[in-house]
Amino acid sequence: MIYRGRCWKFGDNVGIDTHIMPLNYTLQRLSDPQVLKDHVFEEVDPEFHRNARPGDVIVAGRRFGHGNPHLQAFLGIRGLGMGVVADSMPRGAFRIAVYSGVPLLAFCKNVSECVDHGDELQVDFERGIVKNTTKDTTMKYEAPPAEIFEIIRAGGTIPYLRRTIAKGTQFVKC
Repeated sequence: MIYRGRCWKFGDNVGIDTHIMPLNYTLQRLSDPQVLKDHVFEEVDPEFHRNARPGDVIVAGRRFGHGNPHLQAFLGIRGLGMGVVADSMPRGAFRIAVYSGVPLLAFCKNVSECVDHGDELQVDFERGIVKNTTKDTTMKYEAPPAEIFEIIRAGGTIPYLRRTIAKGTQFVKC
């Protein structure tokens, strides 16, 4: 799970419904990443979806994805084939990102101070390594547990559960 691409830098307090994805798409209950990808950050940068490429990485400051944890924003990010690295992220946004299958490093203190918009990055999400090839710097952060990446690699919670059930795996009853 290594992404190589351009840095799309955003500051602190980027909201799910106010910045990442217009609330209208949540109210319509859209859930197709291929439809939602055309609307990621459209109110901030209407050309974002045309310029972003698979393997690019969103780097944000504190509280990335704050607000109501609607999944449309992260489904759109997954549809673009992008990952997320943030100084911090509310737990609801973290859960929705994993549910949606978005590779992420959510608690990387001061990472946003070490990159600039447009820098070329190489991010190893499973090992927590962020390399800024433009500035020739490398940062190491704590990565989420391996079990989280099983869900992300599957494309999110629903594909992960389908695959698990197809294998005949028994779920533990509580």
